[in-house]
Amino acid sequence: MNNQKLNQPFAEEVIAFTQSLSKRFVRMRYMPEVVALGYWLRKSNIKQMQAEFEKATKGKVVRGRGTAFHIAPSNVDTIFVYSWMLSLLAGNRNIIRISSKTEINELLQVILEELPNYKSLAEQIIICTYGHDESATEMLSLTCHTRVIWGGDETVKAIRKIPLAPLANELAFPDRFSLAILNSEKVMLLDDEALDALLEQFYNDVFWFDQMACSSPRLIVWIGEKIESFWTAFERKIQKKQHELLAATQVLKYSTSLQLAAENYVEKVVPITNFSRIKLNDVPRDVREKHCGGGLFYEYEVENLIDLEQIIIDKDQTIAYFGFEKPELKELVESISTRGIDRIVPIGQALNFDGVWDGQSFLTSFTREVIIL
Repeated sequence: MNNQKLNQPFAEEVIAFTQSLSKRFVRMRYMPEVVALGYWLRKSNIKQMQAEFEKATKGKVVRGRGTAFHIAPSNVDTIFVYSWMLSLLAGNRNIIRISSKTEINELLQVILEELPNYKSLAEQIIICTYGHDESATEMLSLTCHTRVIWGGDETVKAIRKIPLAPLANELAFPDRFSLAILNSEKVMLLDDEALDALLEQFYNDVFWFDQMACSSPRLIVWIGEKIESFWTAFERKIQKKQHELLAATQVLKYSTSLQLAAENYVEKVVPITNFSRIKLNDVPRDVREKHCGGGLFYEYEVENLIDLEQIIIDKDQTIAYFGFEKPELKELVESISTRGIDRIVPIGQALNFDGVWDGQSFLTSFTREVIIL
């Protein structure tokens, strides 16, 4: 495969392939995360990315890095497609290792059905799966020019022990933790219709991946006092959505709540059927590791937005917000002394993907500039 000639960035055949996938994905209404991927792949968005890329690289000679090796996660089915598509658009050949835990689901089936229609592109792509075989990962790592790791901290640590080719670069996306911040005063001013719209967006951020996506809010920070009516209305929203609550998830939330109830930083535990709330008087670093997903919410209150910087650690990735203006949010970012926070987005956009993730620009990392004097 490494003998296959690289495409130019944003080659027409690659764009055509993305459009074939987009048209099929947006029709899969029963899988909202796939629909979101389909809209992200729509031609207008791809062309906008192309225009921005060409503007940033005007007058430069830019090529793909070569072969990209993507190690997909097992918990979020669509995430590997985003990095793969951006690598394709950058002009690279691609190897995608699917977790052995992942079955050939409908998303993969669509990809496998469409790919043979693009023969020259298909010759530049390998989609494979295998068990925990370090020799296979090492062979692919020594062959590739960019390695992309999606997975938990332990997965990243284990794969980083496997050598890369000397000229290769690496992008790693380990465990992250995310939160939502709400302006209590602004929430209180919402009428029923506006509150329902906010709750719809909040529901999508939380439950599309059962709160297991790295950008799904798990800690809810109230700037001001918490609003009980918010949670009452959210309970009604979940019931209306007829969210499927697995027995195993319910048991895990209950046992996690009991475990946390013994901690001195926990003020109150409110377990109900569809979600559980854990009121905190502090947010210690390790509380993030105890979160189990599935509708478990830590709650914390601060008087002012700027006070939030005291609890932000390196692991924190996304802040989904309601009721704040950009200058306030910029001031917060400038006050944070840790590595934490790479994204601040309105509630409802926590799961949206763009070309920059965890502070890294994919198109920059997937390409190289050739200097001609």
